Amino acid sequence: MNNLDKHEVDYKENAWEQYTMQELGEWVHLLAKRAEHRGNPDKKDKDLYDAQNYLDMMQLKLNSLK
Repeated sequence: MNNLDKHEVDYKENAWEQYTMQELGEWVHLLAKRAEHRGNPDKKDKDLYDAQNYLDMMQLKLNSLK
């Protein structure tokens, strides 16, 4: 089980695999950047949580190449 499994019910099966590594990296970058601009700590935490999920997707793709 990975961190993404708990989100599986919200999306079509393995839909995240359609993202390229570059697209996933852009999500991580933009969500982290937005988190830096947030004044609301709860929204900042959510942005960072989401960025981590996209980073986890990148890691799974990298692991599959090993």
